Amino acid sequence: MIRLTPGEKTFVAANYTMLTLLTLLIVTPIWYVVVVSFTPYDIFSDRNGMILFPESISMEYYSFLLKKGSLIYQAYGNTLRNTAGGVLLALVLTATAAYALAEKKLPGRRFLILIFVFTMLFRGGLIPTYLTVKQLGLLNTDYVLILVMAFSAFNMIIMKTFFEGIPESLRESAAIDGASEYRVLWQIVLPLSLPVIASIGLLYLVVYWNDFFNALLYITDWNKAPVQLVLRTIVANSSLPPELLETAGTTPPPTVGIQMAAIVIVALPMMIVYPFIQKYFEQGMLIGSVKG
Repeated sequence: MIRLTPGEKTFVAANYTMLTLLTLLIVTPIWYVVVVSFTPYDIFSDRNGMILFPESISMEYYSFLLKKGSLIYQAYGNTLRNTAGGVLLALVLTATAAYALAEKKLPGRRFLILIFVFTMLFRGGLIPTYLTVKQLGLLNTDYVLILVMAFSAFNMIIMKTFFEGIPESLRESAAIDGASEYRVLWQIVLPLSLPVIASIGLLYLVVYWNDFFNALLYITDWNKAPVQLVLRTIVANSSLPPELLETAGTTPPPTVGIQMAAIVIVALPMMIVYPFIQKYFEQGMLIGSVKG
């Protein structure tokens, strides 16, 4: 057993204290949101919002938001569709581009990489992007939020760097046996690249799930809006979208409780999924950065 000097003990104690305080700073707001979402409004009002532990449990806010036929239901479905379709499309585009650029014999490879890097440093801007989307007839469509974020040059470069670390002899052996480039990619390269695929997939997953800004720009029909746009309207405007009130058909509960419940409803899936794929995320990002 290693004995610590008084100075080392003080250092360790200070570290634990700081980490505990940081943990409390992070966890306390989350805990407060959850507690308020389950607290009846009369108790919340009597205590002037100073609640750390629920005295009684009420599902009033969740019942209102998740009532059958509610706007939240459709918005949740839109978000799930956008996230699933967007992540799948983004991974396909990223993997194929990364595989092509990982081939050192590709003609014009340096120039193509330079073009992708250039897009990371300089963008066309918001107005040109909006005009392009409008001219393509994508405004207010079901798939505009899938296409507008379907590729990231940064993620592609990370995946390319990982692909370059795979022994070239594996691809050459497959090519000698008559395998096409697509077969080499799908049956050899991708199965060996699960860590980086999981990490890039997680990045795309978070981007698609949390996006509300693009919906604010390109979506005007609430039936096509993602749940994040509904949450943004509830939290930022301190009011409910008219469409949510119409579908509810009843007098809404106090807004503060609905705000907290909406935050929990939107954040919960990511909080559940992330711990299961965190190890792949860390491993993939580490490998990509070291080999880069």
